[in-house]
Amino acid sequence: MNTMIKLSVCFVTLVLVGCQSAPPVPGDKYYRLEAVQGDASARTILNETLYVAPLRADGPYAERAMLYASADQPRELQQYHYQHWSEPPAILLQEHMRASFEAMALAPHVTDISMGGGIGYLLNTRILRLEKITGGGNARAVISLHFALQRRKPFEMILERSYSVEVMVGDNTQHAYVLACEAGLKKIYANFAEDLKSLR
Repeated sequence: MNTMIKLSVCFVTLVLVGCQSAPPVPGDKYYRLEAVQGDASARTILNETLYVAPLRADGPYAERAMLYASADQPRELQQYHYQHWSEPPAILLQEHMRASFEAMALAPHVTDISMGGGIGYLLNTRILRLEKITGGGNARAVISLHFALQRRKPFEMILERSYSVEVMVGDNTQHAYVLACEAGLKKIYANFAEDLKSLR
């Protein structure tokens, strides 16, 4: 009987020691984007209000978790367990685009609230890629968006095009990845604006 008690005490002790040596669970972290800053004196490109419609995001892009893939297996998307966007990318980018396009003077007014009678242009966007590629040297942010800009009255497709960028990440932190995403989005928005200027 004494032997059984000793074995039980040893087992409980080993379990407690094992629990104490386990590393603490990391806390969740949430990341947001800062809008692109514009030139206050810039002339508007579109002559009527622009409505930025809710973005389309399918599969894992519809979730808040940040995504990554390795340079060796770029087609295999994985999720970070404790690193998240502050909102699902479709919502996060809709507000980012609204604020950025307004700052860039893309239109006299840019809204993402709802389509009203004063809306002249409608922008539909689909998130094709938004992930971090790791390994193979420096990590990089990969962003690809598909834009479809329409005039409402009369209905007309003004521009439909996909824009893709890759931006090197400064270091291995998620904060650096977010900064790279901001830089990539700035490039995409600038290219979109230049394409609109060429259509005038």
